Amino acid sequence: MACSRKLPFTVLCALVLSTLAGCKTPSAADRSHVSQAVDARFGHALGPKANRAVVPDALERGDPLAEDQAVVVALWNNAQFHETLVELDLTKADLVQAGLLPNPEFVYFWPAGNKPFKYLIDFPIEAIWLRPMRLKATVAENERATARLTQLALDLIRDTRQGYADLQLAHDRVKVAERAVILRERILELAETRLKAGDASALEVSTARIDAMQSRQELTRVGYEVPVAEERLRNLTGLSASAVPLVPENTAFDPRTTAELESLVAEAVQSRPDALAAAHATHAAAERARVARLGWVRFLGILDATSGGVTGHEFSPALRFTVPIFNRNQGGIARAEAELEQLTRRQTTVHNQIVLDVRTAFARFQQARAELDLLRKKTRPEVEAAIKRTEAAFEKGGATYLFVLETNRQLIDTYAREAQLYADLRRAWAELERSVGRRLR
Repeated sequence: MACSRKLPFTVLCALVLSTLAGCKTPSAADRSHVSQAVDARFGHALGPKANRAVVPDALERGDPLAEDQAVVVALWNNAQFHETLVELDLTKADLVQAGLLPNPEFVYFWPAGNKPFKYLIDFPIEAIWLRPMRLKATVAENERATARLTQLALDLIRDTRQGYADLQLAHDRVKVAERAVILRERILELAETRLKAGDASALEVSTARIDAMQSRQELTRVGYEVPVAEERLRNLTGLSASAVPLVPENTAFDPRTTAELESLVAEAVQSRPDALAAAHATHAAAERARVARLGWVRFLGILDATSGGVTGHEFSPALRFTVPIFNRNQGGIARAEAELEQLTRRQTTVHNQIVLDVRTAFARFQQARAELDLLRKKTRPEVEAAIKRTEAAFEKGGATYLFVLETNRQLIDTYAREAQLYADLRRAWAELERSVGRRLR
């Protein structure tokens, strides 16, 4: 009789010990993990949470904005990026919830007449052995969110650098237009001088004056491109509410790499954050599929107590479980398996996209690099020499105005093309580093 009274107590102790043994919840990744990952790849960290945009003191003083400084300000201030960072808190909350065990339930029956009082405690035992599976799924989701947000940070860095390139290009186009104005006004002066000497016609002077006016019109037009590009960069850096001027720093930019294309492709498909995010998503789907196959089980452990003649509280154990005759969660299992297949195939999609990104960005970088080198070393020196010879010949009457105009047009086109190629090089380099997933040395 004593042995039968100890049995329920032993069962209860075993249940409590097994429950407590699995109660530790894994720690979740937070924004500091994203910050460390971005810092390891590009040397820039995320800023702390702030309720307003952070404006560097250098910008407040009116100093020029460097490209790396623009990237840091964007990581600290970009509103859309910080909105997306909240996804980490959501997956952290899911992880906490997955680690919680359901509360035991207590039922009490009041005695009436010849019916003794009775109470029981039940606990869903299946929650204990389903808990590790749910934890694995939510941990994988948290890791997926971390990798995804790291990739979004890399995208923001790329977008900011390309926005910086667009602003630099807008300023360079203004400089080219100013050069065009100076050249056309010089031609106008030469034409007027020749007209006074009787070596040119009034029609040539009129044509030169129209060209000078058109060049000023072009300068006016490109001047308005600067505030447009500035506002795009201001939006990326989260400085839309600030009136500080954003003037790009006029420093040399000459990126080169000796890395082989296929080595960059192999590195990117293994280490790029969106590839890691796809792998974590597949792992989470696999764990959810395991839960779906077993989650329909209901297995309750019950301690039943009834008034008795020995202690007044006679305990006896009981079990209640699901009999899978009709419902074995067939629909949930099918959906979980379909999601797993979809995410497995998505890994291949992401792999192919990464290969495309790296190869395309590498080709565009090589194109801009080769064309810019050719223009700087051969085309521009030849055009500059030709314009000097032509102007000298025109001043002495040895060249027609149309020939001078064509040579000047070639010079202005060369300057404009150089500015465009310089911007293309910046954009292609930013895209290449984003495609590989790290800064290239």
